[in-house]
This record gives sequence, structure tokens and C-alpha cells, in this order.
Amino acid sequence: MYNKQIKKIGGILYLISLCFLFVGCSEENPELQEVVDVSSEDKNREAVQAVLESEFTVPNEEYLVIVKNINKKMTEIGSNTPEANEVNGVEESGVSDEWLAYEDLVKKMYGPYFMDYAFETLISNAIAFNYHYGYLGFGENVRYEMIVSDIQVTKSENNNTPKFYDFTAQVEYTNNAGEVSQHEVKGAAILSEPGKIGKFEIRDDGGLGEKVSVDR
Repeated sequence: MYNKQIKKIGGILYLISLCFLFVGCSEENPELQEVVDVSSEDKNREAVQAVLESEFTVPNEEYLVIVKNINKKMTEIGSNTPEANEVNGVEESGVSDEWLAYEDLVKKMYGPYFMDYAFETLISNAIAFNYHYGYLGFGENVRYEMIVSDIQVTKSENNNTPKFYDFTAQVEYTNNAGEVSQHEVKGAAILSEPGKIGKFEIRDDGGLGEKVSVDR
């Protein structure tokens, strides 16, 4: 009889402990959800930072090689011929190896951080490597450099725009003559999915584009 009571009490205690366990797990769920949310925000910030680093780290040696190959091919065949359009990826019926190399580089540097529909505009509108364009077709005389640092990516505090992020980045620019200037780049991005940009916009480059235009 005594043993039966002990077993009964033990069974009750076991059930009570299970109840506490499940209650504890249910209370931890909000914390787990918070961890997931923080992870998504980290991915979003990393995506914006990666794009800024690609765009404002100049020169990109792989990009230079590709551009030189495109320019060389166009010089060989003539810039106003149908073949030249193929080199520049204009004719879908015959895209050149030189242009495919450019597309592959854009995919490698920018592709992982953009939604598919947003990525397609990077190539068709020549948005990728926009601040590298001074090197396009201007040979060895163009030697400007950029280094990007102190990137700040801030999530919108507006509950109506939870996927909006503002960003600022400090860019050190060295012109062809070796003179150094500092520029603050500001813009915004929409992260449609964790780590995937749906829209990326530079709203103020602190005069950097003008510097590039002069030095090219």
C-alpha cells in the first residue's frame, strides 16, 4: 500500500514537471521569434553593405579586364556594326563572350543580394558598377581610386514601412593627380525578403559622381 502511494505521488510529480517544461517552452517562443527577426535584420544590413562595398571599391581589377576586352573587341569590329551591338549585349540572338563575362561578374558581385526582378535591371540599365564607369574606354590615363568605410544601415522606425532601410557610407576618393577627398553617400533600400533587395537608390553621393566625371 505504501509503495503504491509512493508511485502515485511520483507519477503526479512527473506530470507537474512536464507541465512546467511545456510552459517554459511556450514562454521561450517569443525569444526564439526575436532571434529570427534579428537574424533577418542582420541579413538585410549585410546585403546593403555588400552592395555599397562593390559599388564604391574602385578599381575592381576583374571589372577592368572585362571592360578592356569589350573595348578591344569593339575596336576590332567597329563600334557601329551589328557585331558591336552583340559585344555590348544588345542583340539577344548573339551575345558575345565578352559581354557574358560582364554579366557573370555582375551576378557574382550583386546577384546574391537582389531579388530576381531587381537584379535584371542592373544589367539592362547598366546600374551595376556605375561609379566605375570612368574607367570605361579611357585607357591608362584614368587612375582614380575609391575606398568605402563606416557604412551605417538603419531600419525604418515607421511601422508602415518595415522593409525600408536608410544607409550612409563614407567614401575616400583619390583623383588622377593623387588628391584625396571625403564624400558621404546617402540612400535607401527596400529589402523585399531577408537579405534580398527589391529597390536600391543612392539619393546623395556628396559630389562623388561629379569628381568621377571630371577625372574620366
